[in-house]
Amino acid sequence: MVGAVLLGRVRIQRELARGGMGKVYFGEQIGLGRRCAIKVLDPRLAAAEAGDFTRRFLLEASVASKIAHPNVVTVFDYGETPDGSCFIAMEYLEGRTLADEIKKGPIAAGRAMHIARQIGRALREAHVLGVVHRDVKPGNVFLIERDDDRDFAKVLDFGLVGEVHESRDGHEGPPSDVKIMGSPRYMAPEQVQGKPADVRTDVYALGAVLYAMLAGHPPFERATDLATMMAQVSDVPSPLDGQVPGLPAGLEGVVLKCLAKDPEQRFPSMDELVSALKPSHGAAAEGPESGPFSLPGVERPAIEAAPVSAGPRSSLSRVPRRARVTPVAVVALCAAVAFGVIGASELRRRLASPAAAPPASENVVPIATAATASVAPPAAPAPSATLHIETAPAGAKVKEEGETLCEATPCDVAYSGEAASPKTEHLLVFLKADYKLERKIATVDASPLHVKLTRAK
Repeated sequence: MVGAVLLGRVRIQRELARGGMGKVYFGEQIGLGRRCAIKVLDPRLAAAEAGDFTRRFLLEASVASKIAHPNVVTVFDYGETPDGSCFIAMEYLEGRTLADEIKKGPIAAGRAMHIARQIGRALREAHVLGVVHRDVKPGNVFLIERDDDRDFAKVLDFGLVGEVHESRDGHEGPPSDVKIMGSPRYMAPEQVQGKPADVRTDVYALGAVLYAMLAGHPPFERATDLATMMAQVSDVPSPLDGQVPGLPAGLEGVVLKCLAKDPEQRFPSMDELVSALKPSHGAAAEGPESGPFSLPGVERPAIEAAPVSAGPRSSLSRVPRRARVTPVAVVALCAAVAFGVIGASELRRRLASPAAAPPASENVVPIATAATASVAPPAAPAPSATLHIETAPAGAKVKEEGETLCEATPCDVAYSGEAASPKTEHLLVFLKADYKLERKIATVDASPLHVKLTRAK
């Protein structure tokens, strides 16, 4: 295809890489003269399985083009030519994949946390738009140099994304696919078992990526892909504290909380995971060399094998929208990423076979004398406010930060303290069977809040 012009908009100049789904070329946007990487779907896949690969490929382009976040690769253009060639034109990146970095050996904890936070922010933005990546792995993370940061992360390949919605039985997540798709070493147990995926599926995968950065290898790696997938469901990862010298206090607890077999035991949202990875004690949260780290209240969890037959109870948690940063024009090389497919029936057949926080430092407190002692004025009462919420139709469940605010609208939600401030934004999630998931950013002074729900097709 070298020399070809796609839809009169992009010109292919040379091949960069190839993978299981197609090839990646270097090219330019005609008219703008902008360099870009052009991902082209293999024509044989485009014609296979009643166009399912084409649909998934164009879904990836559509989703990625809507995510305006500096840690997500920027999509410039996409489309399907009259002869059936599907393409995505995206920013051309020069750098290396996180997988390449891990091959060099374990990554220092501060640097690993810095990279993981960036991946988490990118996924958080995707979750705000109602999609789950479902294939988070080191090969889908590109590291480039930006300003003084040598580890500026870009998340690639949204080819396995799934829309989050609520089904008739109240569970959230996309319908389970006929085939199991993903990367065995970073798949969540529910993916292996063919169950619905939600935001916590990406939490598990990011926990596995963070484990791999710290240890130099993923938590589970067996002789075959099938054995690795079975380990995701039933095995316990080896402790990090015996592999990583000087592991910051609390970090292993964060990783193992991500890797809980039961989605209910993981961080309920990517926002909470990103917050947990911020260093404490006033250390700089954004630099690759983070300061002291601790996470009070997150202990090393007990990891049990996930039940093979029981379906997970899903929930979609609040993912607050952060101020968006306009990406600086950076250059990046995009690699084509292949994913594996295994028959669900064969996997299920084999699965069914029997087979503290550091002590606080002591402070010397001076004793007040009669001349210096003073009586503190009484604290002012915390402000409070009530947000009245109505939906059309009524009867929707309302959630924020994973917490159910009310079981059925109309309802009144009481806020106090900083949450009651008219300046505080609340990202509310509305769930109702047979209707699409809706999100609304609101402040308490928006009361009464009216939200119109859209019936699912």
